[in-house]
Amino acid sequence: MIVLFLIIPIIFLLFLLFRKTTPVKSINILITTICSIIVVFIILSPEICLKFSINGAKLFFYNVFPYVFPFMILSNLIIYYNGVEIYSKFLGILCKPQKLPKNTAIVLAISALCGYPLGAKYSCDLYEEGVIDFNTFERIINIASNAGPLFIVGAVGTSMLGNKYSGYILLASCYLSCILMGILLPYKASITHVRTKKKSNTRKENNLGIFIKKSVENALQVSIQLMGFIVFFSVLIGILKNSFLFKNIQNPMVKSIILGCIEMTNGCSIISTSETSFELKMILTSFLMCFGGFCVISQIYSFIGKYEISPTKFILRKLIQGVLGSFICFILINVLPKQEIKYTFNFQLSKYNFILYYISLIIIFIIPILLSKILRRKY
Repeated sequence: MIVLFLIIPIIFLLFLLFRKTTPVKSINILITTICSIIVVFIILSPEICLKFSINGAKLFFYNVFPYVFPFMILSNLIIYYNGVEIYSKFLGILCKPQKLPKNTAIVLAISALCGYPLGAKYSCDLYEEGVIDFNTFERIINIASNAGPLFIVGAVGTSMLGNKYSGYILLASCYLSCILMGILLPYKASITHVRTKKKSNTRKENNLGIFIKKSVENALQVSIQLMGFIVFFSVLIGILKNSFLFKNIQNPMVKSIILGCIEMTNGCSIISTSETSFELKMILTSFLMCFGGFCVISQIYSFIGKYEISPTKFILRKLIQGVLGSFICFILINVLPKQEIKYTFNFQLSKYNFILYYISLIIIFIIPILLSKILRRKY
């Protein structure tokens, strides 16, 4: 009853304020009102805010930071040591079907191996350094945008759905949706010249210690930013779960879609525990992972928001990617052979896969360097 007494005057106040106002003022009023409601809820129920803030912090420190932080340091070092040029020679073939220049190969590799939101982060780095132009930058942030393989196969497939095979199907649908987005997106020819970065061989500029220092500082800054988003959206989800409107929703699929559009991990978790067909679980999960949710979109826009990229167009394209991913998942489920074997997700298996994944990352990063040296000796 208290909530009803608060909502009714707020709605009436919004009606009065939105009359004869510009779109910008309307958005300002709406955001201010929503934030005020959240503040009131936190004051009335501080234990919910504390509980979900701690849950968000645990999620970050135990599942995100140990994986993302060292990966960002290594990726920064690769870019500092001209890894963009090295990878463009050997992975440039991946860029041609996407109508992208070869020097974006490193971004496609990082996005495929690590997932949200590092593809957008390193797209911004290449654009700020003048390696790619704006048209290429706007195009690649819609292509190099996917969930990471560890999250899809490990957390969702093995842990939530209890089937490792289903994780590989979801991974394939996610990657194929990115490829289809590259094919379907309209291509704009570059009208601006890309400036070339002057190379310097001085010992000071190529000092490993300086580059490691810069890489660590950059990785820490981005990690703290990601932690803020995760904790904030964890609190929002906690408030939504405990609201009287959400509790009155009886259909678990509706709940999962609402939560998944806000934060995909919670949505995927609810879908996996719902009493529905395995095929529908896979299709909805694929949609949420390809769309990403507003938590992921906010993380991406924290990097690209300072550029003239329409948020409406970006969200619409993510929705299209979600639909493509779910459609591809539906086809793969009905085409590929069924696997009835269930896998148990435990600490030992997770740790083993985690180590193997890091070894594979090291091998992938070392091979291009070795090949470049071999080819340089031959020619």
